Amino acid sequence: MTSPGEAAGRRDAEASDRILLHADIVVALMRRDLQSRFGHNVLGYAWTFVAPLAWFAAIYFAFWLLGRTSPVYTDFVTFVLSGLTPYIAFRYVISSITRSTRHARGVIIFPSVTREHAIVGAAILEWISIVIVYAVVALANYLAYGEFEMANGLHFLVGVGLAWALGVSCAYMFDALARVNETFYDLPNVLLRPTVFLSAVFFVANELPNSVLDVLKWNPLLHAVEYARDGLLFHYDSRVASVSYVLLWIAGFALAGFIIGRWRSR
Repeated sequence: MTSPGEAAGRRDAEASDRILLHADIVVALMRRDLQSRFGHNVLGYAWTFVAPLAWFAAIYFAFWLLGRTSPVYTDFVTFVLSGLTPYIAFRYVISSITRSTRHARGVIIFPSVTREHAIVGAAILEWISIVIVYAVVALANYLAYGEFEMANGLHFLVGVGLAWALGVSCAYMFDALARVNETFYDLPNVLLRPTVFLSAVFFVANELPNSVLDVLKWNPLLHAVEYARDGLLFHYDSRVASVSYVLLWIAGFALAGFIIGRWRSR
């Protein structure tokens, strides 16, 4: 007869084995995703940073040509970093998850592999990528101009994390919808294209008149961007950033994706 202690130990061991199995599947899918996009060499993987770095360069030169300066007391590169880092975390994780779930169709037929494994793997890869991209641009700014700013590192990471999690939950919902109709695979890129102009990337919420801000603050991404900017810049205190509002949207997208996925599986 098995004692209660032995039964509890067996359950703990089984739970640990399940966690390790899920982790192994996620890592394998991450490796497969990297190899399918960039081959087997480090130089190939380096290409994943070209597009987000090009965003920084394009915005920098566009503002320079237009003669626009930072609307807050900071150097211009740091201002661009404060808005574009969380925005890229949001947009690129959606694109990455969409691509990964499509490419993972061939292995999802195995009972132990699910779409959620592919989503988690793609999300982790994009989080690592955005951290590296920020570090590269911030280091270049320091080496070239001697400028570096970080008011509250944890605050900044939370803001970027909120934007990233918002993208993950949004992609999860659209992936569930795509299982009903594949048109939803491409819909996020169309619907989310205007968000770069509506999410405080090129401006700060504090400079907007109340009549405009009352409309734009419905956008959860604006709150995440403003929260990240608040954490990065010494001389900025956002009057609109709300963590709870972003978390509400994240939970809503995730719940919608879960319900749609369950309904579709039936």
